[in-house]
Amino acid sequence: MALTFPFAAIVGQDDMTLAIQVVAVDPSIGGVLVLGDRGTGKSTAVRALADLLPPIQVVKGCPYRCDPAKPAGACPVCQARDPQTKVVTERQSVAVVDLPLGATEDRVVGALDLEKALSQGIKQFSPGLLAQAHRGFLYIDEVNLLDDHLVDL
Repeated sequence: MALTFPFAAIVGQDDMTLAIQVVAVDPSIGGVLVLGDRGTGKSTAVRALADLLPPIQVVKGCPYRCDPAKPAGACPVCQARDPQTKVVTERQSVAVVDLPLGATEDRVVGALDLEKALSQGIKQFSPGLLAQAHRGFLYIDEVNLLDDHLVDL
């Protein structure tokens, strides 16, 4: 496991650290856009905060990391499960997913799993980076260099 710089050791970035702490406490805010020159600790702060947060309970095997305590907000995979069977859960660390500059729309939101479709003839959706980051952090470095339609997603 890679060592992460401690969140408490970040100095001089009070507004940024407060903002990401607030969004970690209340995800309904939707996100934080942090602006700053290289070396100001943007990615360090996100990764350090994610390491501080306690592990989350997720539905085991769910590609969207659904919250087992909130079945009303379940993804199509979890909704398709037999309601009579007990939901198996597991603890996972809070995800920090990097969105690369060259990402395509299908990589961000997901698309048809071409490998399964071609090799097995099965039509199956393959979730993208947003699903991997669900209930965690999607980190976008240099958001100004992304195509507008990807930023809108």
